[in-house]
Amino acid sequence: MNTAIIVDDEKKARDFIEMIMSRNFPDVKISGKASSVVEGIKLINQFSPDLVFLDIEMQDGTGFDLLEALPDKNFDVIFITAYNFYAVKAFKFSAIDYVTKPIDIEDFKNAVEKVLDKKQVSKSSESLKILKSNLHSKTPLKIAIPVLEGIEYIETATIVSLNADGRYTRIFFEDNRKIIVSRSLGEFNGLIDNNTFFKPHKSYIINLNHVSKYIKKGSYLIMSDGSEVPLARGNRDDFISIMSD
Repeated sequence: MNTAIIVDDEKKARDFIEMIMSRNFPDVKISGKASSVVEGIKLINQFSPDLVFLDIEMQDGTGFDLLEALPDKNFDVIFITAYNFYAVKAFKFSAIDYVTKPIDIEDFKNAVEKVLDKKQVSKSSESLKILKSNLHSKTPLKIAIPVLEGIEYIETATIVSLNADGRYTRIFFEDNRKIIVSRSLGEFNGLIDNNTFFKPHKSYIINLNHVSKYIKKGSYLIMSDGSEVPLARGNRDDFISIMSD
């Protein structure tokens, strides 16, 4: 039987998580519930759980403080967060499992099932570093991309463009490298901030810092790697306005 610990400073949240688990995952035993970072560390050391539900902001610190105090993390983590839209983007691009407050039962069940099925790659300290960094930026500075071998960590500044390829996305880099990932282009829409990344066409997302030239005739962009990206008529004015700022 798998075991779990709930660490959240809101009693209603702790009780709600326990209720969902008991009704939907009877094979997972809740070994304990903690209302603070200090209590959470004690319970984790005491019970060595397989899974920890971890709030981010607590009265005596953060979920990151708890994790940093436990160098040997032999457990999976699902963050429970009340953070805003930009923070949710940070989670999505950091390969970290999370559920937002107020907790949606189906989202919660999906996150738990993913962990229990062990379909995801084990989370590394690098993923946590990326998450902490991205939480303070509207556009992720680094993203974690699942690849066949594991997870590739990519600095967004090195991305020239992303191009839809059916259910896949091709990512082009400034060093002329290219990778294909099993995610649709829509899953990268969180990069778009009208400051660094822009969607000139339904099939492309580009890094504005890598635009070399705009060609009026034919309406397309030449990127720093020499590639040509179409600029849809409906997006032309927005592009020109952004690049003029």
